[in-house]
Amino acid sequence: MLDGLELDAVPRGQRLACAQRARGLASRLTAMAAMWLATADAAQDSLRESGTPTTSWLAVRGGLSRREAAGFLHQARDLAERPEVAYAAAAGRISIGQARAIGTVLGGLGLEEDGQRAEAERILLGLAAAMDSDRLAKAAPEVLRAVAPDAAEEALERRLQRQSEAARRNRSLVFCRDGNGSITFNGSLPLVDGEAWLSILETYTESRRRTALEERDPLAEGLSPQQRRADALLDMIRAHRAGGPTSRAGRERPRVVVTVDYDKLRAEASGAGLIPDGQPVSAGDLRRLCCDAGILPAVLGGPGLVLDVGRSRRLVTPDLRVTLELRDGGCAFPGCEVRPAACEAHHVVPWWADGATALSNLILLCHHHHALVEPARYRTRDQWEVRIAADGIPEAVPPRRCDPDRVPLRHARHRPAHISPPGAGPPGAPGEGHHSRAREQGRPPDGGVREVASNAADHTAA
Repeated sequence: MLDGLELDAVPRGQRLACAQRARGLASRLTAMAAMWLATADAAQDSLRESGTPTTSWLAVRGGLSRREAAGFLHQARDLAERPEVAYAAAAGRISIGQARAIGTVLGGLGLEEDGQRAEAERILLGLAAAMDSDRLAKAAPEVLRAVAPDAAEEALERRLQRQSEAARRNRSLVFCRDGNGSITFNGSLPLVDGEAWLSILETYTESRRRTALEERDPLAEGLSPQQRRADALLDMIRAHRAGGPTSRAGRERPRVVVTVDYDKLRAEASGAGLIPDGQPVSAGDLRRLCCDAGILPAVLGGPGLVLDVGRSRRLVTPDLRVTLELRDGGCAFPGCEVRPAACEAHHVVPWWADGATALSNLILLCHHHHALVEPARYRTRDQWEVRIAADGIPEAVPPRRCDPDRVPLRHARHRPAHISPPGAGPPGAPGEGHHSRAREQGRPPDGGVREVASNAADHTAA
């Protein structure tokens, strides 16, 4: 069927839909191939057929390198160990990326009872209906608290401690001179230390980008994000060699923000810290951070409500900036994953229209989406808008050309994780189909606010 397909024959208005269907089919076929490969490997079919192990057979017959063949076989074996996850991926209820994330989480939970492992798998399959693979990979705390609530905190801290110790053992930096005038390198840093480095790097990146914007040079070289980060690293090196002060890029200093739930802080529970992109921090790393850090009172209470983050002032102060980053977690436009340090504070009601510089009137946006939603004094175009909903969460309102009903959308990081009660059916059970079809069609199942990860980003260029 594919051999006779003419790619150029797809009408212009149907290309995105065809691409999405093809992507879904590719994910399902990858899961099916993995299941068949794992079964064949367990039965040693390649040894009987060609006298070679499965990896060699894949390399020769599939045109894969030895490393690619070994990696695919490893993933196939992992998927085969969890039949329910494998069948969900093959049926298209979850993507192959979500299936891998579920396997990673299950492998790191350390649950010993079969019933708990089965329940954790069921919960993760349910969460996959509302979470992408990145968010699923961070869902271990929710799953543990649902499956083993009495031992969840201790189990989480043990897990975080193992990860922290492994990250420190595995730290590395490898570089080489490639003979063509460049030095290439790669490596691995423990999470907390790596976040501190990224915070400094992003400060330099943002400073350099804003300088270029101020110059407004139409002949300036267009730089890719990778080139901007490389330039930022070079700026760090030059500043160190010159012994000069580091750039602040509109902030007091580079810092890693750790948020702590008030009740856990009061009870001195371990494992309560979170760094900006949602990765948990072990109690040991948290104590080490507090030994040499400026502590900003940003204590969370209830569903992420900021109780105290310093004094309010007229301009976007560093304290207010941190509060905004804690709430939005990065660019608030649906589908955008730009980190907080590279974002700008946008006034929902503009300053020239008497808009206040307050959390209730500010949204964190990257430069691209800031320009996309910035209102003009005299409206001349049908454009995207942003607002703060009644529950304090940022929303993006699409233009009428994208959605005649202008149903607001939310970033996936603001979507609550719903864990169904024990005994509930897996994804695809009665009652799930309506919501799944609604998500595929890009509309909310109940006519309410859309909370999507990436649909909106596809329309921003319109």
